[in-house]
Amino acid sequence: MLFCLSLCDDTRRVILDSDYYGDVLAVIEAKTWREARRDALKNEVLDSFIYRRGYGWERRNQTTTEYK
Repeated sequence: MLFCLSLCDDTRRVILDSDYYGDVLAVIEAKTWREARRDALKNEVLDSFIYRRGYGWERRNQTTTEYK
């Protein structure tokens, strides 16, 4: 199954899904979503993003107020 790490046009956060929500940063081939997430965490495209629990990946040095 193919998964995408995409930069959401609306929220400007990175989303891992089997669909895309904006610019595709990487495509990951995996058997399950959990496997895809493990592979995504190792992907260098996420180096410029930080994970916020309950929110997802956002660009480093940005706050959520910039998304509104």
